[in-house]
Amino acid sequence: MKNIKFLCLVCYSFLFIFGCSNTFNISATDNKVTVDAREASSFETVIKKTKESVVLLSINPSVDPESNPAQTSMCSGVVVNDIGHIITNYHCVHKQNYIKLYYYDQEDWEIYEVNVVGLDPLADLALLEVIGKEKPASFLKFANDAEKIQEGTEVFALGHPMGMAWTVTKGIISSTERYARHPYVKALQTDAAINKGNSGGPLLNMKGEIVGINAMIVSRISESAGVGLAIRGDVVKKSFKSMKDNGRVDRPAIGVMVMELASKKQRDDFLKKNPKVKSKYIPNTFGLLIKEDEDIPEGLKKYDTIIAINDVMINDSLQFSDEMIKYNIGDTITLTIIRKKKFIKVDVELKVYEVPVEAMYKNRNNPMGAPKT
Repeated sequence: MKNIKFLCLVCYSFLFIFGCSNTFNISATDNKVTVDAREASSFETVIKKTKESVVLLSINPSVDPESNPAQTSMCSGVVVNDIGHIITNYHCVHKQNYIKLYYYDQEDWEIYEVNVVGLDPLADLALLEVIGKEKPASFLKFANDAEKIQEGTEVFALGHPMGMAWTVTKGIISSTERYARHPYVKALQTDAAINKGNSGGPLLNMKGEIVGINAMIVSRISESAGVGLAIRGDVVKKSFKSMKDNGRVDRPAIGVMVMELASKKQRDDFLKKNPKVKSKYIPNTFGLLIKEDEDIPEGLKKYDTIIAINDVMINDSLQFSDEMIKYNIGDTITLTIIRKKKFIKVDVELKVYEVPVEAMYKNRNNPMGAPKT
């Protein structure tokens, strides 16, 4: 049995994104599974059917990793169709010039070249295709009802964290009301242990169906604290189709910089930081305040407060995104705004959301960037 040596690099996101920073020896015999004895038989069957579809990626920003071994890192990925398309995280392949895929093909690890065929940086997703694999790929299906998954549902994470191949961790869905990187990207919170190197691996229901793609740890330390976020399966499924067909994913936007006015404190803090703004211009403590006046669509002005989309009231960025994602680029929507204590309706044509990739994936102090909405 081959041993494959990897050096992992810490990645980061919201607080910390999965990555690795130590050298590990990996073999197909490293997988360790702990399950309830009452469920062992059926659960172990599901694991056996799913694990060969979970691949391992070795990546490096240098074309020749031996010239820069300290920058070699590791991620997980999952095969999602019989052609061999693989979904992983965008942060795993961003600015990486060396990407090798390790695929366990029934008897041993095999190494393959891959092409990056689609990118969705806003959702932290990437689509890869394997070069030169002749045998049909073993793949996992998406759950049909991922958007309806309930809190308390049993799930398990499968990946290669910290060099330990096919590590299985079991838990529940702790919350369905989360998002990853941007409110457009719905996420599931789970207490299934997720660690460095799980990036891009699947979160699965007890049938072995994909309900999410593991993306980040929410922790003040660089290891699991029982709060992991996985991009929700229905979001991943839609992204996969667009990446496969178009190589990218476009989402609608108004094209303005906004901030939430979800409380009196937020309003007062804004007025304190902007003493030239008269308080009567911002009379409310709800909605989204337009902050900048550069390239604002016709009919809108700086310090307008958006309170509704097509007469659906909104209070914060989550509600705003829930409404916006229902529409397509090129659609015209009607915004209800407050301007100097007056209610005004403005029609706006939706444009392509410009993802601030560099801000999202490079700035440690503001990993979310300051995207327009």
